Amino acid sequence: MFHLVTIDRIIHLTQLLYLLLAAVWIGSWPLAKRNVQKNSTSSTLQHTMIFGTGLYLLFGSPTVPYWFNQPIFTVNVPIALAGFALAICGSGFSIWGRLIIGENWSSSPSIKHDHALIVSGPYRAVRHPIYAGILIALLGSAMQRGLFRSFLAVLTCAVGLYLKAGVEEELMLQCFGEAYLRYRRNVSAFVPFLF
Repeated sequence: MFHLVTIDRIIHLTQLLYLLLAAVWIGSWPLAKRNVQKNSTSSTLQHTMIFGTGLYLLFGSPTVPYWFNQPIFTVNVPIALAGFALAICGSGFSIWGRLIIGENWSSSPSIKHDHALIVSGPYRAVRHPIYAGILIALLGSAMQRGLFRSFLAVLTCAVGLYLKAGVEEELMLQCFGEAYLRYRRNVSAFVPFLF
């Protein structure tokens, strides 16, 4: 039975997982409150371009220097399954964060009408569970490929999400003041108890 599991099938299942993630986002988009204040277009463009570049490096077929496509390790079925497990955990954590933030969610950093500070569910563990979950899932995909560029891609995506989180943090400080400062002092941004 184990011989029927191939690396390609595991990667295909991981891709289906990302479709589920996209479906949750698209399906819940109309439920979001209207924006009262948004960040600048140039800021949104910056973090979106960086994140998009990372996704292209990971999932695309870029023309890159030969050493970018060098394997860091040989991918076998157990490694591909471990990557799939990370993708499941990361996607699940991200979806949980998206469902908990509910109508306060926005695709780009903004303040919503009657914005609420969400500190329950995964927001008790990290301030940005959606981004943390996405990065965990992408790390799983990078493991399934085993290439230098795959891990560089995750790092690039992390930079894009870090920049986006910084803009969100500023908006949350404007909106919630001292309450957000207390929250920020007590809860890490991406990794519980560390960062």
